[in-house]
Amino acid sequence: MTMKQFITVAAFAAVTVGGLAASPAMAVVIPTVPIGNVGNAADSTPNGPFGSVAYAYNIGSTEVTNAQYAEFLNAVAYDDTNSLYNANMAGSFGGITRSGFIGAFTYATVPGRANNPVNFVSFWDSTRFANWLHNGQPTGPQNNTTTEDGAYTLTPGGISANTITRNAGWQWAVTSENEWHKAAYHQPASQGGDADNYWLYPTSSNTITTAQANYDNFIGGNTTPVGSYAANFYGTFDMGGNLSEWNEAIISGSNRGLRGGSFETISILANELAAYYRGNSDQTFDNWNDFGFRVVQVPGPSAVALLAIGGAFGGMRRRR
Repeated sequence: MTMKQFITVAAFAAVTVGGLAASPAMAVVIPTVPIGNVGNAADSTPNGPFGSVAYAYNIGSTEVTNAQYAEFLNAVAYDDTNSLYNANMAGSFGGITRSGFIGAFTYATVPGRANNPVNFVSFWDSTRFANWLHNGQPTGPQNNTTTEDGAYTLTPGGISANTITRNAGWQWAVTSENEWHKAAYHQPASQGGDADNYWLYPTSSNTITTAQANYDNFIGGNTTPVGSYAANFYGTFDMGGNLSEWNEAIISGSNRGLRGGSFETISILANELAAYYRGNSDQTFDNWNDFGFRVVQVPGPSAVALLAIGGAFGGMRRRR
């Protein structure tokens, strides 16, 4: 199945399953893939163990894109009280422009970069996007009905202390470290995987080159459109390279986890793409050109059925 065919099937599933209320005119579709093999053993990699997940979940097949994030901004950021937009997004590494004035901001994607992953996002920008998905993609000010509650209850005190965790009953969320690790590296040996059920790299392989992922500044020192490289075992794209992806792990102090390396990861440090590498950065203030994210979803029975039909058709990061 090609990337285009996959997105078409996933879009059909997302629209048909429903359950989203008060969606804006341009509802965001997040293509996802199911992560099965429930209750798998953890990867005993250094800095681990990671990757054991006791439940079924869907994960975004790609990083969240500029087009998806721009629709989010158009729904909730007409005055942008929580600074979800970063002016660097309009620059050569970004993909979103802003027009208008406070109270009437509008957002658009940069021509040719709509399908590139959104960057210059902090961890809290990512959680607010997840809350918005959880709440049914509403349109309105940034408050508890749109971005400040849902999968996460965001409070100034909790953000300052870096203690906020995922709420029970979540429907969409930023990936946990275990969810991310499993989707990136796991493949049972009985299903063609490595002997210990985990690969070293998120390309279903124990070696990696720039033909498999966007790193080492190989493609003009910038991001590439999502899905430009082959999918891994579970059907995810770009979990190695392109952008380092936020996850929920509270590493220390004000830092949250980052995984997968980015287009800037030089070949001599390709370990940033490896299973044993555990990056992190400040959850509030760090929103660099090589930081992005992807989301996870709890599958409902109807979603699982539709996804099955679709299948039938086919280390530490330096503080800056």
